[in-house]
Amino acid sequence: MGNLIINEWLKLTKKLGTWIMLALLLGLTIFFCILGGAITSRQVGANQTFASLASMLSVLNLIVVIVAATIISEEFSRGTIKFLLIRPYSRTQVYAAKFLTTLLFGLLSTVLLLITCLAAANLFMKAESPLLPVAGFGDWSALKVALVTAGVNLLLLSFYIAITMFISAILRSQAMSVGLGIGLLFGGSLFNDLLFLGQTKFPWLKWNFFNATNIKETIPQLAGQPLDQWLTLDFWQSLGLLGLYGGLLYFFGNWIFSARDVALT
Repeated sequence: MGNLIINEWLKLTKKLGTWIMLALLLGLTIFFCILGGAITSRQVGANQTFASLASMLSVLNLIVVIVAATIISEEFSRGTIKFLLIRPYSRTQVYAAKFLTTLLFGLLSTVLLLITCLAAANLFMKAESPLLPVAGFGDWSALKVALVTAGVNLLLLSFYIAITMFISAILRSQAMSVGLGIGLLFGGSLFNDLLFLGQTKFPWLKWNFFNATNIKETIPQLAGQPLDQWLTLDFWQSLGLLGLYGGLLYFFGNWIFSARDVALT
């Protein structure tokens, strides 16, 4: 299993697109810190920007979803899936290795984003100690808020990876897998808004997985702060739903991948 993960990681790191996406993420983080410092004449402290990770988590999630969408569909598009499956590993192990490799890429991207955001915010904005409290999170320091936010986003990423790989296991087209994965990532808020309108009449609608993707907005609850009125699920409810839906999507994605006929691929 370990060799499978190493093999998938090597394939991922050999792609030029992987490094371009990482460079884009870190470059945009630095750019927005420079822009924020220029607009405020470096009068605004760095901690608020660092705590929110310069609002770059959406870009990070987009990059990881693209990796998740291509890690399976690319094998079918290029016909390399046959060479992968003749190795002495089950399809369940192959699927798990691809999932874990994508999650490890998300972890690496998160760590790089944390370091880059901390350095750039303090370099181009008013420097502050990351151990100072940040507004909206009680007595939590900016460092703690940033770490918790990054950790919760990784939990959310595991759900996005599960749903994107589920789509990839069904579709043979790499372009369609990427398009649907991105559509779910950014279209989720639209579906959530539409379903929110019906929750007053049908309260059970709040248990949809689009609603659970608002989990990052519930982080202040962990710091003892009240939830925003528009949130209908608290942190633990959202976490439970993501685990339930993510587990089901992973199970069915693995089942489809294991049963798929590759003879004509």
